[in-house]
Amino acid sequence: MEKCISETIADELAADLASGRWKTGERLPSVDELRARFGAGEYAVRRAIRRLADSGVISVKKHVGAMVTAKPLWSWKGRVAFIALGRMASYFQTMLSLGFAHQLEAAGWQFVPVFLDNAKDGSLGLEPLRRHLAAGFDFVVGLFGERQIAEMLDRAGVPYVILNGFTRDFPSARAVIREDTRECFAAMIAALKKRGVQRIVEFDMPRSIDRSFKRQLFEAGISVERVMCKWDNERKWTLGDLKACGHRTVAAYFADERHRLRPPDVVLFDDDYLAVGGVMALFEAGFRIPADIGVVCHANRGNELALGVSVARFVNDPVSYADAVAEYVVAQLEGRRAALPKVAWRFVNGESIGRHTK
Repeated sequence: MEKCISETIADELAADLASGRWKTGERLPSVDELRARFGAGEYAVRRAIRRLADSGVISVKKHVGAMVTAKPLWSWKGRVAFIALGRMASYFQTMLSLGFAHQLEAAGWQFVPVFLDNAKDGSLGLEPLRRHLAAGFDFVVGLFGERQIAEMLDRAGVPYVILNGFTRDFPSARAVIREDTRECFAAMIAALKKRGVQRIVEFDMPRSIDRSFKRQLFEAGISVERVMCKWDNERKWTLGDLKACGHRTVAAYFADERHRLRPPDVVLFDDDYLAVGGVMALFEAGFRIPADIGVVCHANRGNELALGVSVARFVNDPVSYADAVAEYVVAQLEGRRAALPKVAWRFVNGESIGRHTK
């Protein structure tokens, strides 16, 4: 099949980069200069530049232009991708990506972040992944829950590991790496007991609560009531939808007079964006945090809970997370045996849990 003009331009520029015509940190010729060189239109030139940017050898900055940011393609052992959902991009994902880049590139592997977003019709836009797969990957680290992405990798024959997923959902994955939360749960339960907490209500999306955590709570004499947030698996949710879902679910729960008159000591949110909406609903219901109700949540997507209230959180250091996973991936690429990394959450700010004693 004959190449289109943008592919031809991209290939020639890639060859120039590989030959060392432009060094790392240097700026490529402007769009007008490239148009004159190749006798092409602006659209074809810009599309060629985007293809190079997707491959990771250049970056494009507004008002600056295209800059050489990576080693020539021939100097890498191969390409490793980190696939995540761009709509969920946050401090956590950004730091994960930077950590992977540092570790993998130090080992000689070109690192390519691929952040996917929703298309205009609300479906997941997979075109960036298709473009990258056409160039080829040697390995993929995935932070997503969509089977359609895994199926694309399966068809392309690319090995991959999934972060924080379920083995049953990704049977073809080389490994599923989940966080080890035992120490975190133990720290949380100790803080709950210190505050004299006896009852928790968990607002959750439809997946099972960690059984060991539930057992530890039971052994500590703390009861858990689980309230499910309505979740449409056929729909692609945005972060705004998650916040609205948390607000709606918590408001409906405390609209019941029985719950309002006998509130729990602590509410636990499975997701920090659910918590943002849920905390606002608690305020609207007249509760003070944490004087009346303590709040605990997972917080792996950034500082969305900066609401001026004291909230205890599960947190994960994305740098140590990236180091542990990257070490495992490099071992896989080099054919060495390696145990699955242990990635632990920490529980912080435990003093904010529960009701304050007067």
